[in-house]
Amino acid sequence: MNPIHDMRALVCAIALAATACASSRVAAQSDVIPAAPQSRPIAIVNAVVHTATVETPVIENGHVLFDGGRIVSVGAGMPVLPPNCEIVDAQGMHVSPGFCAFPSTIGLVETLSVESTDDRREFGEFRPEAVPAIAINPDSDLFTVARAAGILLAVVTPDGGLIGGSASAIRFDGWTPAEMTVDPAVGIIVTWPVIDPVRVLASRRTPEEQRRRGREDVERIGRFFDEMKAINDARAADPTVDHDLRAEAMRDVLSGKDPVYFEVGSASQIESAVAWAKSRRLRPVIVGGEGVEQAIPFLKAEGVPVIVRGVHRLPGTRHASSDEAYMLPRKLAEAGIPFSISTGGEPAHERNLPHHAATAAAFGLDREAALRAVTAEPCRIAGIDSKYGTIAPLKSATIILTRGHPLEITSDVAAAWIDGRSIDLTSHQSQMKEKYEKKLEAEKKPEAQQKPEATPAEKPVSSQ
Repeated sequence: MNPIHDMRALVCAIALAATACASSRVAAQSDVIPAAPQSRPIAIVNAVVHTATVETPVIENGHVLFDGGRIVSVGAGMPVLPPNCEIVDAQGMHVSPGFCAFPSTIGLVETLSVESTDDRREFGEFRPEAVPAIAINPDSDLFTVARAAGILLAVVTPDGGLIGGSASAIRFDGWTPAEMTVDPAVGIIVTWPVIDPVRVLASRRTPEEQRRRGREDVERIGRFFDEMKAINDARAADPTVDHDLRAEAMRDVLSGKDPVYFEVGSASQIESAVAWAKSRRLRPVIVGGEGVEQAIPFLKAEGVPVIVRGVHRLPGTRHASSDEAYMLPRKLAEAGIPFSISTGGEPAHERNLPHHAATAAAFGLDREAALRAVTAEPCRIAGIDSKYGTIAPLKSATIILTRGHPLEITSDVAAAWIDGRSIDLTSHQSQMKEKYEKKLEAEKKPEAQQKPEATPAEKPVSSQ
C-alpha cells in the first residue's frame, strides 16, 4: 500500500465528511412557520412606549392599539377598545418599533464555509440590475435568531464590483422572498475607488499605480452613469428603443428619487464621492466608519446622511483614540448630520444591532436618539419611513415588546409583531435551550422516578 495515497484518501474523506456535515446543517433550515394575518384588534396597555419620533419619544403608562396590521391609536392611558379586542397587559414592559438592520446581507448567505449558500455577489463590475430580494432565503435560520433579538426589518445589499446592485428592503416574515419584500430597490450600492494610496506592506501596487487605478475606476463609473442616462433619455424620447435592464434599474437613482449608497473607508473617499454625486445631481449616502469623523464638517455642509458601519470596531489608525468608534454617533448627532447605525459584521451577528446602539448611548448619544438610529433613521434613509420605523397612527404595527429598555443588553424580547402578525420567536438556539433544560429537570428527579417500569418477565406472576 502506498502511504502517500492512503494519506490523500484520508484527507479527502475528512473533507467530504466536513462538507456533508455543513451541508446537512444548511439543509436543516428553520422550521418556524410564518405568521398568519392579524385576525382581531390588539391593544398593548400599561407599557412604556418608545415611539422613535422626535416630537414625543417616550410615553409613560401608554398604549398601542393596532388592527389590520396598522396602528390605530398610540398615547397615554387606556384606549377606546373596539369589540373583540385582545388586551396585552405590559405592566413594567416597553414597546418600541422593531429594529432595522441596514446594510445587511442576511438571507443572502447562510454560512461562509459553504459557498453554495452565498448569494451576495454577481459577476461583473457593473450590475445595478442585481436585486437581492429575489435571492433571499425565507427559511434561513438567521432570521429567527435576529427576530428573537428584536430585528424585524433589514435593507439587504449585495457585495462586489464597483456597482454591486440594488438595495432591497425586507421584513423578516413570509413564505417566499416576494412576501418578505417591502421594496425590491431602494437605491444602488457603489464601492467608491480608493483616491489616496494605501501604504501597507501587503500592497503590490506602488502609490502611483494606486492613484492611476483610482482615477480610472472613477472614470469608468462616470461613463457607466452617462451611458445609462443616455439610454433612459433615448427610451423616453422613443419608446421603440430596446429595453435595457441595467438602465431601467438606474432610472430612479438618476432621477434623484432613490439615493446612491457609497461604500467608503477614508475621508478622501467621502469627499470625492459626495462631490462627484453632487455634480450629477444625485442623492449620496455615505456607508462606512473610517474617515467619517474627519469629514464631519464637509458632510454637514453638504447635508449628506451617514450609515455608521459598526460601533464595535477598532480605531482606524494608531493615532486615533480608543473610543473613536464609540463616540462617532454622538459627534454626528451634535453636528446635526442624519445617521443610522449598523453592525458592520456578518449576517449571523445582526442580533447584536441593539448593542451597537447601546454602546453609542453609553458614550454620550441620547438614549432615544440611539434607538432612532436603529429604527426610524435607517427606514428614513431607505425611503420606507412612510410605513415603518416609528410608532404612530397609520404606520405598520411592526413592533416589539421587551422586558426593560429595548437597548439594554439584559432586556429580552417578550413578543413581536410584523405588520400586525404575531411572530413566533422560536429559534434553533431556543429549541436547544428548552431541550437541555428538560434534561436538567429529568436529572433532578428522584432516582426512583427514573427507574424504568418492570418488563413482563420481571413482574410477579399472579396467584390465580
